[in-house]
Amino acid sequence: MCGIRSSGRPETRSKASANDARPTPRVSISVWSMSQRTSTVAEFCSFAMRWCPSGPTVSRMAMSPRPNDNIGARIRMHRERTGRTQAVIAGLAGISADYLGQVERGRKTPSATVLRMLASALGVPVGTLLGDQAEVTRSVTGGADQLALALMSRGTEPIDPAELSRRVERAWAAWQSSGHRYSEVLPDLPSLISDTEATVRGLRGDPQHRTASAAASDLYGLLRTVTRRIGRTDLSFVVADRALRAAEDSADPLRLAVARWNLGHALLISGEFDAALELTTHAANSVITETGSNAVGVAMAGALQLVAATAESCSGQAWAARDRLCEAHRMAQGSKEITNIGYTAFSTFNVGLHALHVELEVGDATEALRIADELDVVECPSIERRYSFALDLARAYELRREETGMLLHLLDAERIAAEDLRQDANAHEMVRRLVRSSRASNRTQAAKLAHRLNLTV
Repeated sequence: MCGIRSSGRPETRSKASANDARPTPRVSISVWSMSQRTSTVAEFCSFAMRWCPSGPTVSRMAMSPRPNDNIGARIRMHRERTGRTQAVIAGLAGISADYLGQVERGRKTPSATVLRMLASALGVPVGTLLGDQAEVTRSVTGGADQLALALMSRGTEPIDPAELSRRVERAWAAWQSSGHRYSEVLPDLPSLISDTEATVRGLRGDPQHRTASAAASDLYGLLRTVTRRIGRTDLSFVVADRALRAAEDSADPLRLAVARWNLGHALLISGEFDAALELTTHAANSVITETGSNAVGVAMAGALQLVAATAESCSGQAWAARDRLCEAHRMAQGSKEITNIGYTAFSTFNVGLHALHVELEVGDATEALRIADELDVVECPSIERRYSFALDLARAYELRREETGMLLHLLDAERIAAEDLRQDANAHEMVRRLVRSSRASNRTQAAKLAHRLNLTV
């Protein structure tokens, strides 16, 4: 048994299961021919980006001033972070403790003079209390701009394809295993893009062109996940399309399947769930046919099935997603010796992680925690997957209104990958909700976490 609920039982709807009946996405592209060539893919990507604008990036939102209606909550957060009472801060600011209490509860709005005195007493800039402090994404913002510029360049001189492959492998290894992957990987990506473009162009007609194309496909697969994580979803289609073109040039059926896996993720980001489902389902069948059902092909097909299951879950087909995940679990068990095929981290753990996410989508925290209890995080080598696991557990405990469990797993996520937490807007909102907790102990710990993340509340 896979441990995932199958459609054999009648479906009952919990009070939070309205997600199972969400409306159809506003843009629906249901026909996707896998025989179409790259020019058609590029046209589709261009069309999808026009109709599915990414909106403001995470970094731009972080740089924008926030409303002033949470001034009191921000004052309380910074006061509790330092462990000082209302009486102490009020005395330093020259106001009464009762007045400060009313400000913190939102019943009074401090004057500009009082706000300056409070900021001085708390040891923070006035802008921090007003909500215009930028979150620590500036280095990532700069890195994103450099990536965009590099993607428009043609490079200079080609390099040895074997060396290019090694550099791409090192970048992937750091991205999947380092808790400081943003600061380690992002600075090297622009030059890697430039060298890749120059090498692929310079070796056209050369026997080594396939090796260079394979490395290029791997690199653009990495860039697809990087651009998503740093809030540049506008670039995700661009790099997913390049990965697909490079995979075609490499003449490697597995890399072509990986490229389709990446394109499926790009479609999910834009809300094109039907297109993602059709693309990855067809790709899963194709890779099995092309590889003769060996363990490598089965593992790759399983990874594609996870994208398809996510598409079903996001479009309100929870039971279809559960059934597909049961099949993916059998595929993972049958290919245990194949780890991290195409950098997809496909494994029984990853299948379980997707099953957990399906239950969170429909609001069933109890089932999500039951699934989580059966997962062995040691099995997963990917920092990203372990971080996602911690965040999903925090979400599950929040659904159960168990703030302590929620806080503990947010702290665990910080321990696993602090840089990821700094870039995660959904996690930031969870931290902000904890800062407004009714329990003083949780509130204090959450305030300290918010301070480490440079969040305003």
